[in-house]
Amino acid sequence: MNNSPLEQLARQYGNVVQYDAKGNPSIFCKFPKMKSSDLDASLPDHVHPAFVINNVEEDAILIGKYMSSELEGNGTQYSLPNMPPRVSMHHDTFLQKMRAFGNGASGITIADHGFMLLLAHKNKWEPHGNNYYGCDYRDATPWELAKSYNVGDKRSFRGWLYECIKAHTSSEELLPVDSPLYWKKGKHVGGTPANPSQYNADSKFSGYNTLTGSGPIDWYLGSDPGNLCDIQGNAFEQVYGFRLVNCEIQILGDNNNAADATADCSANGAWKAILPNKTDNGYTLVAPGTPGTLHYTWQNSKITIDTVEPTFDNEYRGTTFSQIAVNTTNIPYMPSIMYELGLAPISGTTVQGYFYVQMTQDERVARRGGNYHLTSNAGMACLNCHNPRSYAGAHYGGRPRSRET
Repeated sequence: MNNSPLEQLARQYGNVVQYDAKGNPSIFCKFPKMKSSDLDASLPDHVHPAFVINNVEEDAILIGKYMSSELEGNGTQYSLPNMPPRVSMHHDTFLQKMRAFGNGASGITIADHGFMLLLAHKNKWEPHGNNYYGCDYRDATPWELAKSYNVGDKRSFRGWLYECIKAHTSSEELLPVDSPLYWKKGKHVGGTPANPSQYNADSKFSGYNTLTGSGPIDWYLGSDPGNLCDIQGNAFEQVYGFRLVNCEIQILGDNNNAADATADCSANGAWKAILPNKTDNGYTLVAPGTPGTLHYTWQNSKITIDTVEPTFDNEYRGTTFSQIAVNTTNIPYMPSIMYELGLAPISGTTVQGYFYVQMTQDERVARRGGNYHLTSNAGMACLNCHNPRSYAGAHYGGRPRSRET
């Protein structure tokens, strides 16, 4: 297998290929160990939490280059190109299916994602993706049924930009891909619809999700074909090692313990709350429900980090990630772990995304990145704490991660 075309392609891009017991591959991007202070000078001079699992430092982490997909229905999840991303499976089942790969594989964690956010912040990366029915809202507007088009109008359709060359009203008989007398095909601006059965799913005739890796180069992190693909848009990715209960911020122990393929990420796991220090940016992990721990609240029309519970009105509220507020009276020093995990915006960040929280006492788990219709609210910083772990939908997917073997 070391001389297979897949291995050769992976080597060309600096990627890592791992195999499950059946010999099926997954492709991972390798990120060498870094200190938090290397990512932002305001952070502590210690190894970023993503690289510490059960108090042992890892030389590198492996993140799935592609969103989670499967080779057989409801089977093991892989990281492979040109595959329909697996969606409509709930939080815990995704983790089970990603871990079924073996070799230390699991689901991407809040520490992994926090590292990537800081890396994007450091390098000023803002990847595009499928956040507007097959294209990025910044690059094109999707074609729609029963619309009047004039000469020169441009619309995206199933991954490509088309220019109208004859005025008409759009119809099923005049799809851009089938009508060269009405549309001139242009550049690649989007992805290939994941499932032909979705083509007629809406008035755009484009479906929802796109095949993994089928988009243009700027759908890769840093516009680098060797880096992570589809990291924003397409479908929210399940994130492990973080949850809210009573809107209290809870993590699964120190650092990146959730990345251990045997870690209990269920509702009954060893969850800890964050108690901030009053004199510096340190913190203590304590039992959930301890007075003075960090919570998300709703104050002055913004998601706000505080040490008290919000009003539980069951409303779904959101704020642009960079605009999340802090009650500095109760939190004079924000614990550095909040920045390291991407749960609070580092000063000066421009990484895009909306941060959604359901103001409920019930447990909520996280999905990140946005989906196929979120437009400007999608992005690497986008976080969705709206639904319980049992919820499944076409806008929720996953991404595997692994460890070097």
